[in-house]
This record gives sequence, C-alpha cells and structure tokens, in this order.
Amino acid sequence: MIVIATYNQTIVYKYLSFGVGIVLAIPILGLIALAVTLPITISGVEYLLASSVIVAGLLLAPWKSRQHRILTAIGVFVLILIATVRIILGEQNSTSNLKMVTLPQGGGTRWVSYVIDEQDSLIFGETLFHFIGGSSASEHESITQSIYKDYADMRQAQRIVPSPIINTYLGLQRPGAFDAVLVEPEVNRQPEIGVVFLHGYMGNVTAQCWEIAQPVSHFGAVTICPSTEWSGEWWQPEGQEIIQATFDYLRGRGIKNFYLGGFSNGGFSINRLASQFGNEDNLIGLFLIDGIYDGASLRETGLPILIIQGTQDERVPAAGVRQIYETIGASATYIEIDSDHFLIMKQPDEVQIAIQTWLENHQPYR
Repeated sequence: MIVIATYNQTIVYKYLSFGVGIVLAIPILGLIALAVTLPITISGVEYLLASSVIVAGLLLAPWKSRQHRILTAIGVFVLILIATVRIILGEQNSTSNLKMVTLPQGGGTRWVSYVIDEQDSLIFGETLFHFIGGSSASEHESITQSIYKDYADMRQAQRIVPSPIINTYLGLQRPGAFDAVLVEPEVNRQPEIGVVFLHGYMGNVTAQCWEIAQPVSHFGAVTICPSTEWSGEWWQPEGQEIIQATFDYLRGRGIKNFYLGGFSNGGFSINRLASQFGNEDNLIGLFLIDGIYDGASLRETGLPILIIQGTQDERVPAAGVRQIYETIGASATYIEIDSDHFLIMKQPDEVQIAIQTWLENHQPYR
C-alpha cells in the first residue's frame, strides 16, 4: 500500500509540474515574442532565458524525471543569481545622487526595488497597456523609443537604479512605509529648497522623477517623489498622509521652502487638495502637468502656479485647460508643449525648460 501511495504521489507531482509548466509557458512565450520587437536590457534577456529553462524542466516532468530536476534547478539558481547580482550592484551605488529611501522612517532602499530593471517594466508594461486599450494609437506612437532614450540618458549617471514599481503593485506603498525616489543636487552645501513631485495613474517611476529633477538640481534643490498606490489617488486619506510625511521629511532636513508638483492624477490631486495646501507652511508654489480641472480653488491658495499642458492631450484637452488658466489669473503661468499626455517622457527637454524658467522667476530670494 505504501508503494502504491508513493507511486500515485509521484504521478500527481509529475503532472502537476507539467500543468504549472503549461501555465507559465504562455506568459513567457508572450514576453519572448515582445522582446523580439522591443528594446530589452541584458538582465531582462537573462531572466527570460532562465525562466524558459524552468518551463522546459517542468514540461519534461512526466517523461524525463532527471532532466526535469536538473533544468528546473538550474533555471531557479540562475534567476536567484541574476537578482542577487543586481541587488549587490545596486547597493554599491549608495553614495549616488539618485537613490530611494523608505519613509517615514528614513530607511534605506528595499532590496526588491533592484530586482527588475525599470526600463523593462515600463516598456513591456506600456506595450501591454496599449494592447488592452489603455492608450490610444497616437499615445503609443514613439513612446517606446522615448522611454528607451530616457533610460539611456539616466544610465550615464547611474547604471543600476532602484524602482518603486514592484513594491507598488505588491501593495506595499502605505503611510507607515512607502518608497520615495530622492535626487540630490550636486552641490557641497545643505539644500534650502525642495520639490515634491506626485506621480499619476499607474504608479511612481524613477525615470520620471529623474527627468523632473534635472531643472530642479540647477538651483541646488533636492527632488523627492513619494509613492502611493498605483492609481495615484493622493486625495484619499492614505495618499494625504504620505504627502504630509514627505513634507515632514523635508522639514526635518532643514529645507526652508519647497514646491509641490504633480503629473496627471498627481496634478488632479493637488487641485482637489488646494484648500489645504494654501495654508501649508514652507510651501511656496505649485506646478501641474497634464492634470488640472478647477481654477478657482487654485487661485484661492495665493501661490504661484505653473501649468504645463500637452497640446495633443486626449485625456486632458488643452482648450479646457486654457480656460482654467484664465480663471486663475495673474498668479498662473501657462506653457503648452506640442505633445500628448505622456509629454514628460516624450518631450523631457521642453518640460525641463518650462520648469527651470518658472523656478528662476519664483525663487524665494528674488
């Protein structure tokens, strides 16, 4: 009886392994097909190869027990090795100007943030997002090339960068512990000015924060981009707590003045919370990128406001934003850029020029 039970368990294990292999083979083959046409990092290729070896091993389980065990073990070992190497190399950049901290405690980068290269996550994620109808044909056009260039530029400063994407989709962005991308200025003095930048729908992205930080660093200011849940609804209680914790972090560092900016849902959130921000100590200006809906509440804050708008934005039409700008009045600066909703990644230079020019005109010491 014991022999029969053991034999039955072995059969169940083999065909269960085969079934798991079939399930895993579908997304792996899909990613391989996408990798043929999309730019993929070296670590991304290595992950796909290791995953393919695991799938091959699982599929062999019913017929080749020895080969099944060997291939599966090799694939798992290689996956762990790739992730470990990325974590070690990422941690070696602890002195870099670009880093990620865990707030409000001020802890270091969570190790999972280094496991997958953000370029692969964003390019493959955007392509799949387009396939399911999340973006239009015009929005999808040239976005892959733009993202690839953004990461190529960022890698000149730092080869391996942490990313909040995995933690966001694991549901780990909470007021008690959330990722904040931090870009320090290249100066030998304590920054006196800071910029807090709120991400939009789909979550925080290191590359986007890095792009926003380029004009900010010109003034010797620090940029910090906190993370909330993937929908970017900062007006929710948890989102508001995260914003306040980020403000407190800057104040704790002795930052005397700071600006608050947001993209898409980040901008909409600033708009919805405008009545609160008008009385926020140390807050000296707001900027909203493709995310605004009400001028009256922003006008009442009494703060200088920068509005950056894509002329081809299908989600936030420029015609309506022009009217909002007129409602705000003299405290607002309005800049249009010939791009769509994803102008930060598609037209980073023009966005950076707009932010830098506005900051030059609204520095607290002017």
